[in-house]
Amino acid sequence: MSTTTDMAAAPVVRRFPAGEVSLGGTIVSEWIKFRGLASNHVLAGFAFLLLTANGIAMPWAYVFRDRGSPKANYDAYPEMIVDKTGYVGIVLAVLAVLMITNEYRSAQIGTTLLAVPRRTAVLVAKASIIAGVSFLIGVVSSAVGFALAPIILAGGGYGYVLETPELARLVLGSGLYLAALSILGIALGTIIRNVVAAVLATIVLLLIVPVIPQMFSEYGTEITRFFPIQAGSLLLAPTGTDPMGPWTGYAVLLIWTLASFVVAAITFLRRDA
Repeated sequence: MSTTTDMAAAPVVRRFPAGEVSLGGTIVSEWIKFRGLASNHVLAGFAFLLLTANGIAMPWAYVFRDRGSPKANYDAYPEMIVDKTGYVGIVLAVLAVLMITNEYRSAQIGTTLLAVPRRTAVLVAKASIIAGVSFLIGVVSSAVGFALAPIILAGGGYGYVLETPELARLVLGSGLYLAALSILGIALGTIIRNVVAAVLATIVLLLIVPVIPQMFSEYGTEITRFFPIQAGSLLLAPTGTDPMGPWTGYAVLLIWTLASFVVAAITFLRRDA
């Protein structure tokens, strides 16, 4: 009799299959984690301020430069508002690295995968969050720069002509450029996992490695064009700067990003947390 009563009183535990954890829910969960870390706000805000400051400082440099210098005869050009975007993007790539490597360092990755067993969903969610944040930073900061630049330049007698399609390319391109670099950071962090090693590898790949071919080969300049920062920067460069063109250059960056992300996904699936 008591056995029957105990069985009736036993709680019913439902086991949720991994498939019931949606990608949307995973993205929401990763967004909550992202917002909860003050360091993420600091790095993202720092990148935004740098990009906005560059968009304002470059027009001011035109207004206040030495009028006796030969460079004073150069016309202002709209691409100067966004020409440092790639290098500031390294900050966001590092932020992306920290998103995944900090979970390994704190062993929180085990809890994450316990809640969301589908590892690809976790990786895609993290990439979506940092790519979205980076895209917004690029678009908003460049929009601020392009809104203020004509006013600043007019004070020094300078100006530029910018058609709507070109404006759209530069503003949206800033966001796309930063989004691709941030996903590359997520991929490198997933592959390497160690915080210090992954951050250093990201900086070396984006900033130092492209310089090496120029030091040892007469074709160094040609080779350097195909590295992530340099190829992606063509999206924000004046038309005709490089034979590849803006969108072909961005496609080269996407190849780097997608190839790294595929390797990261395979690594993430096969290794223990």
